[in-house]
Amino acid sequence: MTNNIPIGSPVRTQAIVNRYFVKAKKNLGQNFLVDQTAILGIVEAAGIKKDDQVIEIGPGIGSLTEQLLLAGAKVFAYEVDDSLPTILQNELPKKIDDQPLASRFKILLKDVLKANFKEDIGDFFDFTKPIKVVANLPYYITTPIIFALAESDLHFTSLTLMMQKEVAERLEAQPGSKDYGPLTISVQTEMKVKLALQVGRNSFMPRPKVDSSVVVLTPLKEKPAIEDHKHFIWVVKMCFSQRRKTLNNNLKSLLPDKTKRDELITELGVEPRIRPEDLTIEQFIKIAKFIPAK
Repeated sequence: MTNNIPIGSPVRTQAIVNRYFVKAKKNLGQNFLVDQTAILGIVEAAGIKKDDQVIEIGPGIGSLTEQLLLAGAKVFAYEVDDSLPTILQNELPKKIDDQPLASRFKILLKDVLKANFKEDIGDFFDFTKPIKVVANLPYYITTPIIFALAESDLHFTSLTLMMQKEVAERLEAQPGSKDYGPLTISVQTEMKVKLALQVGRNSFMPRPKVDSSVVVLTPLKEKPAIEDHKHFIWVVKMCFSQRRKTLNNNLKSLLPDKTKRDELITELGVEPRIRPEDLTIEQFIKIAKFIPAK
């Protein structure tokens, strides 16, 4: 089998699976992307240019990694499956633009949710230059990863993430939608959300039960004035703690004093029976300012 065939092609993926006795691990949410059009679409959506610095999460057997490298990126990858680094080192191009693979690609066996980005990548990336994140996220931890990236102290120029279609819909949801919630608000206070492309379930091996979407998140040039982001997100989550209940009911644990709750509802200019999904981000900011931080 020639390595001139892209890793992300079904025939090359199957050859790698056979050669290394690879099995997609359900507990790690592994589904190998075998749609070259989708892979190149992700690279294009991320706007990858020569010498871009890219953090990849969960490179798998390297179908996306390969195309990021060929597009000129320098890639630092987080992976939790210790069987994959050997495959990546063997299957990725040995040289990119006459440079050895080791100068363009580094993999760290570590859960990205435990990442200390500045410490992990400090000897590989130049912090004075832009850093992008590109990832095919495991479905089962998509939301925690997005929260972690949004709240990271490392300033990314963009996040290009493939995720379950339903999660993507939550990211771009607007007030009044059933998809609107803490994840929506956390991301939209920090990032502009753009749906880049849809990827059907037939584009994966093994085939998942759901379709996927690729979303590009870019930092807002002007962010809402939030004094304490962690406190703000905590308040938002509490407001949505019982989604079917009214805002007034969900506020009881935050503001046991009814007079205070009435004062807040009046300040918001809403009806007491309004539900949290009908509030704007600006109204949630008012709520967070009204409720003292713990």
